[in-house]
Amino acid sequence: MADILTRKIALDCDVDHAFAVFTGKIDLWWPRGHRRSRDASLSLNPESGGRLVEHAADGSEWTMGRVTAIDPPSRISLDWFPGSPAAPTSVEIEFAAVGGGTEITVTHRALSPAAEAIWPQRVASFIKGWDAVLPALKTFIEED
Repeated sequence: MADILTRKIALDCDVDHAFAVFTGKIDLWWPRGHRRSRDASLSLNPESGGRLVEHAADGSEWTMGRVTAIDPPSRISLDWFPGSPAAPTSVEIEFAAVGGGTEITVTHRALSPAAEAIWPQRVASFIKGWDAVLPALKTFIEED
């Protein structure tokens, strides 16, 4: 199996709030620089089979991810299409109570031999992405 990318961040809120903001307010906190278009909006349908969709100003849509499993408020898993829609990766986001706050753990890995083959070329982009996305969530929650 290909390497696994793991990122963690601590949030100063309870698990229910962290999960609700992550899933329900994704358009408000997900960085504009980590979308195909800065003026696109995002929506996430947090149910099995639901999609994380980028909606462009021209009305077109692009599916960033498809929910493969969800267990509110502790976990959401997605097939992840950025980088290569033909060879999606897997993203699991776990929300755990730690002290008086929440720790989020993102585990990102290849799903198939095709995704494994291009993982070394894509992993740097995934690291850059999660290293921007998770702090944006933290800032949004802690300034809310």
